[in-house]
Amino acid sequence: MRWTILAAILLLAQNSAWAGYLPDGGAVVQEVAASLKAKGLSTEITSDKDGDPLIKSIYESTKFSVYFYECGSKQRCKSIQFAAGFSVDGALSASKVAEWNRRKRFGRVYLDNDSDPWIEMDMDLEHGATTEALTNNLDRWQLVIHEFRKFIQR
Repeated sequence: MRWTILAAILLLAQNSAWAGYLPDGGAVVQEVAASLKAKGLSTEITSDKDGDPLIKSIYESTKFSVYFYECGSKQRCKSIQFAAGFSVDGALSASKVAEWNRRKRFGRVYLDNDSDPWIEMDMDLEHGATTEALTNNLDRWQLVIHEFRKFIQR
């Protein structure tokens, strides 16, 4: 019995060490880039117009960016946002955008000045997270991109 309990404790310790914790205050760009790379995605680390970190990547031929918000002095950012813009033949109607936003829980859509759709998904990291949670959100983002591409093509 004691050996079973000890084995269970060791297994739990190994799994939690594997997940990796992101501390209070958010994530740094290198941690997010590592999650993207672990999924086989390219990463180009740069800065946005405000000087905050920005990662550019691509999934299923769709270019997307990861924006960082509320970055502190140690470059830990409290939240990130995945965002991708699409060019469509003809304007995407407001009713089609509303249909997506009404039916889909993840991936908020809006139209830019040219009536091309943009889709965004936020992740709050302010009070810490795990690398596993970051990877789960990245998986969700990839699914959002995949589903949205199908949605605008029909």
